[in-house]
Amino acid sequence: MRICPTNVIHPAGFEGGLEGLWAPLLNFRIGTSGCQLECIACGNLCPTAAIRPITIDERLGEKSYADKGPIRIGTAFVDRGRCLPWAMDRSCIVCQENCSVSPKAIFTRETFNTVNINTALIVKTAGNAHIEFSGEVFIPDLFSTGDYFCVAKESPDDRPRPIIENTARTLSIDPEFQWKSPPVSKARVEINVRLQQLFVDLKSCIGCGVCEHECPVLGKRAIRVTAENETRDSKHTLLLEG
Repeated sequence: MRICPTNVIHPAGFEGGLEGLWAPLLNFRIGTSGCQLECIACGNLCPTAAIRPITIDERLGEKSYADKGPIRIGTAFVDRGRCLPWAMDRSCIVCQENCSVSPKAIFTRETFNTVNINTALIVKTAGNAHIEFSGEVFIPDLFSTGDYFCVAKESPDDRPRPIIENTARTLSIDPEFQWKSPPVSKARVEINVRLQQLFVDLKSCIGCGVCEHECPVLGKRAIRVTAENETRDSKHTLLLEG
């Protein structure tokens, strides 16, 4: 536990019963990161080979170990009920950005979801890159992050256009994407949020836990590593064969 450079090895409680008490357990929520790719310290220090000693080449699946591939600790799974892009229409790709394998084991698919404004967005006046609404319908600057888009539903060209600024009554879109024919008075408008929904490539994931450590969701993380597909025990194969 003390040799782990990121402090993710901790003593187990009763998860494995009395026989497993105080055995080394990976806790990716604690420490400074996940299990580092080029670290083999624990296995080479363990005096009983309970954590088997390995080489860097075996860990990474390189040279004579290329046919076997890298050692897998487990597999990460996205909890779509807690993941911000999946469950809450909020942009977040922290786990994908921090994935430590190459090519990355976490990838995204872009989608546009309608934002619930709780009121109808009806055009009062509009220009080629500007819309004004009746009444104060927005929180100022809420949609100016680059992730939000304006859609003129009753326009011949209803492509999502990136919003660059908003006040309580107005929206401004990127001039490079301005309308040739602005939305007419009393036309209906929607706000879309661009989301990059996250997926795990099971063939590439090695279960290093960096994604789980970096996930910004408090409490139970929105992406978590389990023992499925680990190299150590064939009983933990993720999919049934045959």
